[in-house]
Amino acid sequence: MICNRCVLDTVEVPDIYFDYEGICNYCRKFEKDEFDRTVEKNNLQWVYHNLRKRKGKYQCLLGLSGGVDSSMCLRYLIENGIKPLTYSIDNGWNTEASDENIMRLVEGMKVPFFRYTIDIDKFKNLQDAFIQSGTKNLEIPTDHILMASTYEMALKHGIKDIISGGNLATEGILPKSYGYQARDLKHLKAVYKQFKGEKLTGLPMISLPKYLYSRFVKGIRITNLLDYYEYDRGEAIKLLEEKYGYTDYGLKHEESNFTKWFQNFYLPAKFNLDKRKPHFSSLINSGQMKREDALKQLAQFPTFDSMGNEEKVLKYTKRDYKEYPNNEKLWDFLSKVYANLVKRK
Repeated sequence: MICNRCVLDTVEVPDIYFDYEGICNYCRKFEKDEFDRTVEKNNLQWVYHNLRKRKGKYQCLLGLSGGVDSSMCLRYLIENGIKPLTYSIDNGWNTEASDENIMRLVEGMKVPFFRYTIDIDKFKNLQDAFIQSGTKNLEIPTDHILMASTYEMALKHGIKDIISGGNLATEGILPKSYGYQARDLKHLKAVYKQFKGEKLTGLPMISLPKYLYSRFVKGIRITNLLDYYEYDRGEAIKLLEEKYGYTDYGLKHEESNFTKWFQNFYLPAKFNLDKRKPHFSSLINSGQMKREDALKQLAQFPTFDSMGNEEKVLKYTKRDYKEYPNNEKLWDFLSKVYANLVKRK
C-alpha cells in the first residue's frame, strides 16, 4: 500500500500507517513539523543578531559539500554580514563538480576556507568493513567523521555556532527503515573490529561524553538555517548558477560519488530500498514536487557509476545493525530527555 499524498509505501517502511484519507503518519508528522517551522522562522533576525554578537575572528562554522543546501547557507550568512569559517572534508569521494562548486563559492564570496584531509586509506578500510557487515547504512563512516571533525574544529577555534544545511523542506522525511544513525561510536568501532581485526584509530571520532561536553559544557549549538526561510531547492540552484557559475550535480546527496553509488545501487539492489522515496516525499510535502512526477521518476531505475565490486558486495550476508554492538537505547533515551527539555523552554 502506498500513501495517497507522498510515495512512501508498506514495502520499504514497516512502521507506516494511514488515516481515513489514506495519508501516512510521516506526512502528518511533516504537517506538524512545518507548522512549528513557520512559527520558529519568525526568529530569523534573532539568529543573525546572536551570531553578530559572537566575538573573535569567526562567528560560526559551516561545512561545505558543494551541495545546494550548504551553498545557500553560505550565501545567506554573507548577505547578513556574518563571518563564517568554512571547510570541506576530503574523503576521496567528492565529485569534480562539487569541488569546483566549493571553490567558486568561497572565492566568489571571499570567505576563509580550509580543506580537512583525513587518512583516505584508513577511511576506505572503514567503509569496506561496513560493506562486509551487510548492514544498510554505509554512510555511517562518512557522517560520523563529518560530525566528529566539525565539533573538533569548533572546539579548536572557540566557535559556539555550527550552521547546518539540514532542512525540513528537502529532507524532513526519512524513516528508520533506511538505516541506523551515525552518532553511535560504539557501533562504528564494533563493526570495524569485527571485520578488520584491529582497533579503529587514526580517524576523527566523537564519543558520547565528548559530544555531551561539546554541546552542554562548551555550549556549542547547531542551527538549521534554511528552516528559517521558505527554502526552494530548484530556485536555489538557479540563483547559484546565475551568481557563481554553480554546477547542478543531480539528485540529493549526489555531490559524492560514493553516496550516489550507495543510494542508487547498494540500497536498491541489496535491500530493495529506494532512497529517492523519502527524498521525493519531502519535496512533495513542501510543495516542490508533484506526486505524479515522483512516481514517473521512481519507475526508472536510478543511474550509478560502477565501482567494480558490485557482484562481491551483493554476496555479503544481509544483516541488521542490531546484530552488532551499539548504544541505541542510550542515544534514544538522551534524545527523549533533550526533546522534553526543549519543550519546557
